[in-house]
Amino acid sequence: MSGFSRLKAFDVYRKLPQDLTEPTMSGALVSIISTVFMLILFITEFNEFLKVQTVSEMFIDINRGGDKLRVNIDLYFPNLICDLVSLDAQDIMGSHHVNVAGNDLFKRRIKDGKSIQEIKHADGDTSFSMERAKKALEDGESCQVFGFFEVNKVPGNFHISSHAYQNIIPAFMNQNKLTTIDLSHQINHISFGDDSDLKQIKSKFDKGVLNPLDGKTRTKKETDKDVPLLTQYYINVVPTTYEDLSGKQYYVHQFTSNSNEARTNSFPALYFKYDLSPVTVRFSHKKESFFRFLVQICAIIGGIFTVAGIVDAVVHKSVVNIMKKASMGKLS
Repeated sequence: MSGFSRLKAFDVYRKLPQDLTEPTMSGALVSIISTVFMLILFITEFNEFLKVQTVSEMFIDINRGGDKLRVNIDLYFPNLICDLVSLDAQDIMGSHHVNVAGNDLFKRRIKDGKSIQEIKHADGDTSFSMERAKKALEDGESCQVFGFFEVNKVPGNFHISSHAYQNIIPAFMNQNKLTTIDLSHQINHISFGDDSDLKQIKSKFDKGVLNPLDGKTRTKKETDKDVPLLTQYYINVVPTTYEDLSGKQYYVHQFTSNSNEARTNSFPALYFKYDLSPVTVRFSHKKESFFRFLVQICAIIGGIFTVAGIVDAVVHKSVVNIMKKASMGKLS
C-alpha cells in the first residue's frame, strides 16, 4: 500500500470530494455553450482531416515520360470529304511525315450524320481514288479524323490539309468545279499524353488545363467562300506530373492556346503549332496526418475547457459579489 501511496503523489489531476463542489446556473450555461463550440470545431477539423488537398510545384523538366509526345485528336470537318484529308507532322529536327500513321488513327466517312466507313490513316499513303472522291463529294459526305499518334518531344506542328495529294488535287478541283477546299471544323478533343491517364486524372484531380480546345468550332464565312484560308492554333505544351495519395504518378501535358486565320496563296490548311515548356508542373495529393488531427482536437478541447473555466470563474465571482451587495443593501 505504501508503494501505491507513493505512486498517487504523481497525480496532477487531483480530485475534490463531491460534497465540496456545487453546480451553478452560470456554470451550466457556460458548459452548454462551450460544449456546442467544441462540437462545431470538432466537426470542422474532422472535415479538414478527411479533405484531400492538391498542392503544386514547378521544376526543370528532366524528360519524364520518354522522348515521344503522344497526341490525341478528334476533329470533325462538315464540308470536307475524307479523300482530301491528309494529316502531316513536322518538327524543328527536320522530321516531316506525310499522312502520319498511329496505332489508332482513323478517318471516318460520314453521310447524313451516320458513319459509313472507317479508313485507317496509312503512313505515307498518297493514293487517291478520283471516282470515290467524286461520289463522296456528290453525296455530301463529311469527315472525322480521330485517334492518336506520336511526335518527337521538340517544337513542331501537325496539320490537316491535302498536301499528300497536291499533284492530283488541282485536276480534281477543276473537274468538279471547286475553287478551294473548305476546312471549317469542330474540335471534339485534343490532348497530349496517354488518354487512359488523362481519364484517371480527371476523376481524381480538379487542377490543370488538359484540353482547353475541346468544343471549339470555326466556320468559314460566306464572304470567304471561294478564298483559301490558313487557320493556325498556337499551343504551349507544359509537361505535367500528377501524383495521387498512393504515390502513383501520371505523366501528361497541360497546354494553353490561341489562334488566328488568314488568307493564303497556297493550299488551305489547319495548323496546330506546338512548343514545349522547359518547366514541369507537379500536382500532388496531400492529406492531413492522423497525429496532427489528434493534436488539433486536443488543442480544441483543452483550449475551450480552459477558457470556459476562466469565464465561469469570473461570472460566478461577479454574481456572488452582486448578490452579497444586494443582501447588504449596498446596491443603489
